[in-house]
Amino acid sequence: MAKVTAVCLSSTLQKTITFKRFTQEQVNRSETYEIHASGKAVNSARVLNQLEKGFCEVVCPLGERNAARFMELAERDGLVIHGIMIPGFTRECWTLLDRERHGTTELVVSEPVLKDDVSLQTENLLAAVAGCLEHCEALLLAGSRPGIWPEDLSAEICKMAYDAGKLVMADFWGPDLQRTLKLCTPQIIKINEEEFCGTFGYSFPQNEEMLQQLISEESRKLSDIIVVTRGKHSTFAAEKGTIYTEPVHEVTVVNSTACGDSFSAGFLYEYLKTGRMQESLFKGTWCAARNAERVCPGSII
Repeated sequence: MAKVTAVCLSSTLQKTITFKRFTQEQVNRSETYEIHASGKAVNSARVLNQLEKGFCEVVCPLGERNAARFMELAERDGLVIHGIMIPGFTRECWTLLDRERHGTTELVVSEPVLKDDVSLQTENLLAAVAGCLEHCEALLLAGSRPGIWPEDLSAEICKMAYDAGKLVMADFWGPDLQRTLKLCTPQIIKINEEEFCGTFGYSFPQNEEMLQQLISEESRKLSDIIVVTRGKHSTFAAEKGTIYTEPVHEVTVVNSTACGDSFSAGFLYEYLKTGRMQESLFKGTWCAARNAERVCPGSII
């Protein structure tokens, strides 16, 4: 039985294309390419299930025009998907890998905002989340909310899980996180440095000492865990005001896409197992490093 329900409102078909060397304004011929079911929470779910088979299942909307392709790719990776059909297409994104220079360029191609009434699909999505939460311990809601969905949808999903006594991990930011905090406080908020400053009203960037102080202060006020990733720099986190740090692992980068999603998976997995911050930060960092060494976004094997 799955332990985590992952909700992805921005499902993606991700094509990862490898070049020996990618140069702008020239013809570039690829060496290989791969296609994966993706989106932030989908990437996290793949890592969670690689850590422990059957640990996570996913609720996500799928454009009916290419939903079958997404489901085929998800099944290949052993993902359990509760797909909510919506009009149009699931978005497609491309990652361009420069093998010689270890560079990653991501192209996000959003579908046009639908004008259709999606009130029925919203009800179906909430019902699917509620059904999954009945047998799960935690909710992971990760990624942006496309404009077709009600602006309070992310907050409503988190509140549903919170009221059901589940651990809630929020990996999104800005107005959606602000609206969520008015309804409930996720036990874990994981965002990057710029997102933290933007959500809580601080200038960006901050020096390290001040950033740690601000994270500690917000965590103390909310009485929760806030984890702030900082790319190649050490991760800062606070649990009810107590500060923790964890250095990143130096690796030869193949694909940096989904390192944050992999971190979320590792952190959540270890926290559910042990409840210990430092071990959870290490596990998240380890998963992010393993992901960076691989072509598939959201993979540690």
